[in-house]
Amino acid sequence: MRENIFIGILLLVTTVAYSLILVHIYSNTNTAEDAAEYAAVSEDSISSDEAAYLIEDEPRGGGVFQKPAGKGRKEDAAVEEKQAVSEDAAAVSQDGIAEDKPDGSMQTIMPHVQTMRPSVSTASLRGLTIWTEDKEDEDKQPPLPDPENIIIDLDYNSDVDDTAALRVAAILDRMGRIKLKAAMASTGGEKVCKAMHAQLSYDGYGNIPIGASAENTPGGSPYWDDLINHYFTAGDYRLYNSVELYKQILRELDRTEKEKAKERKLFMDLFECKEEDLPPELKEVEKLRIVTTGYLVNVAGLLKDPEGYSLVSRYVDSIWITGGIYLQGDDHNFIVTRSCADAARYVLSSSPVGLVFSSSASIENEDGSVIFCGSGIQYLDKKGTDPVAMAYRDYAKANNTSLVGGRNAWDPFCLWAASLPMEETNLHLEAVNMMIGDTGYNRFSYDLPPNCQIIRRNTTELGWYTAQIEGFINAGYR
Repeated sequence: MRENIFIGILLLVTTVAYSLILVHIYSNTNTAEDAAEYAAVSEDSISSDEAAYLIEDEPRGGGVFQKPAGKGRKEDAAVEEKQAVSEDAAAVSQDGIAEDKPDGSMQTIMPHVQTMRPSVSTASLRGLTIWTEDKEDEDKQPPLPDPENIIIDLDYNSDVDDTAALRVAAILDRMGRIKLKAAMASTGGEKVCKAMHAQLSYDGYGNIPIGASAENTPGGSPYWDDLINHYFTAGDYRLYNSVELYKQILRELDRTEKEKAKERKLFMDLFECKEEDLPPELKEVEKLRIVTTGYLVNVAGLLKDPEGYSLVSRYVDSIWITGGIYLQGDDHNFIVTRSCADAARYVLSSSPVGLVFSSSASIENEDGSVIFCGSGIQYLDKKGTDPVAMAYRDYAKANNTSLVGGRNAWDPFCLWAASLPMEETNLHLEAVNMMIGDTGYNRFSYDLPPNCQIIRRNTTELGWYTAQIEGFINAGYR
């Protein structure tokens, strides 16, 4: 008996000691020095110098933007020329991003990383921050909210920031911050779908279903062939009609809800309680969020379908749309064809759920300074194998320009904003009235009753936002 007691005590002491050792090891691995060391372990990882370049915690300044009428967000050649030399862009150098300190402070957050996909560089993620005005809260680690179910709908055609948005979506899923359900193409043809699949395959998401455009919106891109030739894998390529794929995913949520309804009834019968007394996990209805960064033809097709409209009204919490010139103008996503204009008008007038627009003012200040993306991945990609960097180089060559300083972050900004809580992104939503004309010309107004919301930054400091988006893009480098 005494021997058993002695053995039990010995086992207890050993277990406690072992736990303390693990805690000590874990706490030591959370230093910036270790993050840089881990990043330099293999030939495929970034060096500590490059890790220092990836993320900077301090944002920079600007003003409030009201874009004059008539300037399209993707055709403005003047903005394209500015980007390579803009003082607000993330300058590509081994010395890092030079930025002024803001009035507020940031809180570093290191979410858990799933190991089923290609690993995310620790050094790439350490600098990702959430915004806080309270310096006393800097060291607190808030619990992560449940991940959003996300469907991303891209044109993946008229510009190169689509590739950055798809990378951000993959990394957010890998970190457990979203559940990426599908990727839709709003540009017609199968080649665009194969190119999207190729990029997803590189990032470990080749099993994500692809939705082909509901309309044959014309398009072409200088980077499609390169991505397909390098990374397309036919074995896990799944292509669907976009409207049918939307409905298929929403039907799954409907089946889940019906099963949960049975559980609710069983629980109330068993415990003789009312519906308001149910535990939160039984009360909640699982929903998803649609993020569009291109043309609205697929979403319009979904809403025109009676079943699709009903499913959206029950299981989509909101639709986030990249588009809209602030305060008025011609946005490429709305005007490229008459069908695109009609689709944008239909979604605006017919959606049963809230619409959130990421307008030109969401990423741009009055002085023309812009949130950029893509400079870091081009710098890191010494081997020339990263599909996002590859796309940037192909796009720059085809357009006889330089994208060394990055490209306007229209698409990844909207995806990032839609995926994370507002308190993490230092953003807020502003109610406004939006009108879209027959040609796609749009106008925002505060004099009429609001019919949508737009994303607004809480500060004109652009560097911090650039660093966040760059960090997610760079985290996919391997």
